[in-house]
Amino acid sequence: MPLPEVPVDARGETARGERWFLKAGGTDEDYYSMVETVHRDGRRDEGGMGGPALYPGHLLNVYTGRADQGPLRVVVRADPRVRQLRFRSERGERCEMLVSARDQAVGVNLFAILLPWTTGVTSMEGLDDDGQVLTP
Repeated sequence: MPLPEVPVDARGETARGERWFLKAGGTDEDYYSMVETVHRDGRRDEGGMGGPALYPGHLLNVYTGRADQGPLRVVVRADPRVRQLRFRSERGERCEMLVSARDQAVGVNLFAILLPWTTGVTSMEGLDDDGQVLTP
């Protein structure tokens, strides 16, 4: 069964020249969010997740992954109270980011980024408007 067509909600470009497009949409029970990456040489790949827009009792639905040796994709669907993410890698690298897009129809904030990290994400926290860590 093919994935449904979902609109582009946000886009960006890395310092290394990769372009990315966040695509998200669906229903509360069947929601898709993915990042398409366009590499400097024109290659394209995509990764993300499907499932409930947000699992009951959770602040974040998180996908991380990469294609071959490409950048690390991070895609997060979050409770609307989450306005910022703070996370770190296995090597101690840190990243903070603001909301990339909002889907008010299903009540989630969306975050997406491509990172040059060679390792994965080890911890992630959702922060409110005041920078305070939220708990489910």
